[in-house]
Amino acid sequence: MTSIEPIKILVTNQKGGVGKSTISANLAAYLAMQEGFQVALIDFDKQASSSRWTKKAPDVGIRVGQVEVNYQNAGMALLSARAGVRKYSSGVQISICDFTWTPAMSEDFMSDFDIVLIPSSGAKFEMASTEIFILEYVQRRMARLAANKQNLIVVPSRVEPGYASHGTFTNLDFLANCYIAPPIHRMPEIDSYVYEDFFCVCSDRAVSDNFCGFGKYIAQKISERQETRKTLSINGQSVNLEIAKKVSALDDYRNRAKNLGFYGGAAIAEPQPEMSANSPQEVNSARSIGERFIPSFLRKNQE
Repeated sequence: MTSIEPIKILVTNQKGGVGKSTISANLAAYLAMQEGFQVALIDFDKQASSSRWTKKAPDVGIRVGQVEVNYQNAGMALLSARAGVRKYSSGVQISICDFTWTPAMSEDFMSDFDIVLIPSSGAKFEMASTEIFILEYVQRRMARLAANKQNLIVVPSRVEPGYASHGTFTNLDFLANCYIAPPIHRMPEIDSYVYEDFFCVCSDRAVSDNFCGFGKYIAQKISERQETRKTLSINGQSVNLEIAKKVSALDDYRNRAKNLGFYGGAAIAEPQPEMSANSPQEVNSARSIGERFIPSFLRKNQE
């Protein structure tokens, strides 16, 4: 499958230790070996973990580049990052960028990509943090997202076998083009393959099957993205006003979060004082499902 303009994938999150480099290196290998793509891996992290892994493991034809961003000012940071992507993406079908997100980088850079992968552990705080990271980005780049239909994909990473992606990150359900990928499991056997081999072809069947399931999912999203590109117009589509209304309520989300405990994007409702029969009934701004409390502005079906 050929493409004049490569599909560009950004693997990012604000937090370290969520598996960005592991995902970047092994996804590049999967797409090169199992799907037959010409792939570039572009490493923006100072530790250079993903590029080191790709260079030390058997050579599978991945083009590897390391980019140092000039953070002298916001403009220089954006220019140097874009120059690095342009340099190493030339002549390939897929480019994968390993980048730890920082407020010093303009969100215009994130908007340049076809697909953004956001790894997150299954910890309550980190799941909530990942949701807010995505919602803030969508809020500020809504018009651009409506035009380019960028895919945002949360990747449950380093989670225990048996973890189910279904029903997690529920505050993102209403977002068009936002998905939850099959999880990447935490397994003791994985450590023996770091810098030695790639998960998709390693000798441990559980490790290889797990990562190949994830890789196949991303390959399908790449194929869908290639088809979507053919339909994009210079003006794009109009912004969905219902989504705009919901995302603009992000400040309310933050305020509620101060008093609520998160799990998978849902919160636990605090006990409410009982109302007497003579008390006026107030309209609830949220719906409880069992013990799950979902803010009304983020519910998919409004009543």
